[in-house]
This record gives sequence, structure tokens and C-alpha cells, in this order.
Amino acid sequence: MLSQNRLFITSIACVAISMAATGASLPKQFQLIPQPQEISLHQGIGLQYATLKAVKFEDSVTRPVMGAILSVLPQNNRIENGVLSLRLVTDSTVPESSEGYVLAIKNGSARISGRSQAGLFYGCQTLEQLLEDARDTGAAIPACTITDWPALAYRAVHFDVKHHLDTMKYYYDSIDRLARYKINAVIFEFEDKLRYRRQPLVGAPQAISIDEMAALTDYARRRHIDISPLVQGLGHANFILKHDAYAHLRENPDGDWPYWTFCPMAEGTYQVLFDLYRDAIEATPNSRYLHVGGDEVQDIGNCCRCKGKAAKEGVIGLNLYWLNRVCEFAKQHGRIPIFWDDMPLHHAGVYKSTKDDNATVEQVTKLWEKGLPILNSMIEKFPKNCVYMRWNYTLARQPGNIMALDWYRDSGLEAMIATAAQNTSPLLPRDDRVNVIKSFVELAWDRGISGMLCTAWDDASPHMETYWRGLIASAEFSWAAGKRTLPQYEIAYLQRT
Repeated sequence: MLSQNRLFITSIACVAISMAATGASLPKQFQLIPQPQEISLHQGIGLQYATLKAVKFEDSVTRPVMGAILSVLPQNNRIENGVLSLRLVTDSTVPESSEGYVLAIKNGSARISGRSQAGLFYGCQTLEQLLEDARDTGAAIPACTITDWPALAYRAVHFDVKHHLDTMKYYYDSIDRLARYKINAVIFEFEDKLRYRRQPLVGAPQAISIDEMAALTDYARRRHIDISPLVQGLGHANFILKHDAYAHLRENPDGDWPYWTFCPMAEGTYQVLFDLYRDAIEATPNSRYLHVGGDEVQDIGNCCRCKGKAAKEGVIGLNLYWLNRVCEFAKQHGRIPIFWDDMPLHHAGVYKSTKDDNATVEQVTKLWEKGLPILNSMIEKFPKNCVYMRWNYTLARQPGNIMALDWYRDSGLEAMIATAAQNTSPLLPRDDRVNVIKSFVELAWDRGISGMLCTAWDDASPHMETYWRGLIASAEFSWAAGKRTLPQYEIAYLQRT
């Protein structure tokens, strides 16, 4: 499927080039985020800000959620001029992507065509931005055809609420803001900020209720955003294991508090985790994924329950035993599990190569020659229904990082990538992450990877507003990989925001 998508992208680009001048772009007054894939300019009258008077829905189209400008247009299927018309089509005139669309503007009217309601929704987001710029600059939108589709099918951002919560209104507003830039997914990391019903001791007093979260999930879905939960599993479990009632499930009861880890061989571990997962699934009804965490696991393989398996299969075997159990749970409950991928790479001795900027290709190759037999010997124990989230918060061009991505592909395992919106400075970011986001997302696109997550870690409890520069950049480059340089994007970002 990935290779077919790339072939489609190549073919549609060739068609667009044959129909319009190569490199056509809108006048500088108009700066869209994300940048559309193809723009063709035409002779004739375009569209002024106040020209549209009505919206027309053809055939089975239902009105998508619209922005402030388009939402006030009344429906009128009779008038012909000054109309925005929306239609669903299945022929070759629109991109094959279900999120693709064609926006045609001429003679004071506009038409959006797509294969699905999602395509029509994204076409409306583009038109809304054009109309904003027409309003603010007084310029007319030129007669044009915009043919657009996403580079990556899964374009997610991360809401991490473990250290503080904003108001529910802020999360609703954030969904609208993400939809505007064509983000289509949120990974919502709860930790103790969900009011769990089956294990109520875990939830903090001010936690979001399951019903509140389900309502937000429904709101997001109407804006073509899928909210999936993240509940940390094997490691990073101190929000659960700090309670004395769960002390018997700690791998090392006498260990330091910040690093408490579940024992993967204790059956009670799964009784507790599965209860939390069930509540998280109910809080995000009909969503696609269940992120099970699994990163930075400390100190397993030492307790009496684990020593036998660790002696036989190594600590990597313990990690994969846990992963298989939680992936099977996800499958039974209609979710695709997502897993931070660092621990198997760590136990195979190759993880440091994925983030070492100074290692040479020769050094990394030798390291992987030692680590690959370990990974390959365990390959049958890597769940096939799992998404392996290759996280890297740098430019991500290290030879070891690329080798890891290639190993997943060659092993028939699905990988996505995770970058970061910013560092975890508590007030303002200390560095600009846009180049980092662009680099890793475009590497993923080049490697045929279909999904991206832009993390927004809350470890130092920075305000959510400080993340938006990075989140919007991830929207740009995951939809329009390879389209803009950093200076070009900066111009668009400053105008748009």
C-alpha cells in the first residue's frame, strides 16, 4: 500500500505539471498552512472576501464543520453565483487519498470536490484560510485550482496531562485549532488524570471523567480527529505503584520511587493494567489506537517471578512477554496497540546508535552486526499487530536511527515516528524545534512511513501554549513533506498565527 501511495503521488504530480505552469504559487498575500501539494493559476476572475453568499451541497454531502467565515453561509441549492458547492466524487479528477480534495475558484464562486467528507472538510479549511487573507489584505483570491492530499496518513500530536490540566474548554479550542491545520489524531496521555472507574485509587481528585473525555472524543471526531489514549504500562508506572495497594506488583519494592516498574510476570499486573485500559477505551469510544507506553523500563528481571524467564530469554524476552499480553488485549478490544520502541533496541545493544550524532556509519554498522542476531532471534515474539513508535527528538539522521527504521520495514513490522514540539523548559522553549520536526518527518516520508506523532512532554509542566509552534510545524511537514524550506515556512507561520 505504501509503495502504491508513492506511485500515486508521483503520477498525480505529473498530471498537475502537465495541466499548469510548473511551480505555480499563490500571490504572497496568501500563506496557507499546510502548503497544498499542487496549485494551478488560471486567467479570469477569482474570489473576493465578501463574494460568497451561500453554500450548496450536492448529492449525499452533509455539511462539514466550518470555520468562522464559512459557517455563516446559508444553504441554498438554487442560486448560481457567489456559491460554495461541495460534492463527493470517485473518479480520477480527485486524489485517491480519502483526505484529498480539489478546490476550484473562479468567477466569484468556489467548488470543493473530494472522495469523502474528510476531503471536503480539509478543502473548507484551506478556503477559510484564503478568505481570511483576502479579508485582511484586501486582495482577491486568484482564479485557481488547488489539488491537495496528505504526505502522511496519520498526523498526530500529543496531549500530556500528567502534571497539570487545563480547562476542558481549552482542549475543545485546541481541537478546533488542530483541525484548522489538518492534524487528524491526538494521543492523549492520561496517567492519573482520568477518573478511572475500575481502579478508582489511580485517578487524581481533579481528573477528567470518562464521560467528559468521551464527549471531547466525539467533538474531535466530527472534525476528523481521532483521540486515542496513552496509559503507561510496564515502566513509568509510579502513578499507579506509589499506592500501597499495588506494592506487591512492583518489580523492585525497595527501589527508588521515581523508577517503580511493574513486574511483567505478575498476573496482577495485567488485572490492573487491563482495567485502566478498559476505562481509557470507554473514554475514547470508537477510536483506532491504544498506546501502551513501554519506554525507559527500569530494573526488571531481578525478582523471583522474573528470574527464570530472564535467564532463558534475557530481559528483552520479559519486555516482549509484556508487550504480547497487552497487544493481545488491544486486539480483543478492537484497538491497534502503539508501543515506544526503545527497550528491545536497548537490550539488543543498538539503541544508543539511534541517537548518537558522532558515530560513523562504520561504527554503527559494526554495532548492528552484533545486535541484529539478538533482534532477529526474537523476531517471532515481536507482535505483528503493533505499531512500533521510533522516537527521536533530534534531526534523526543518525545512521543507527535509519537502520532501526529499515529493520522494522525489512522485518514486516509497522513503524511510525515521534518527534517533539519543544524541550521541557517550564516557561519558554530554549531552542527552535521546527528544523528537527521537518527533518524527521521528511525522513519518514522518504522511507514510506505512514504516521507521525509530535510529542508535547509535560515533565516540567510548561503551559500548553508554548507547544503550538512545534505542533503547527508538525502539521505543515506531515501534510506537505518536501514542499517548503524553513524560511518559506517561517513566513507562512508568522502570517497565519
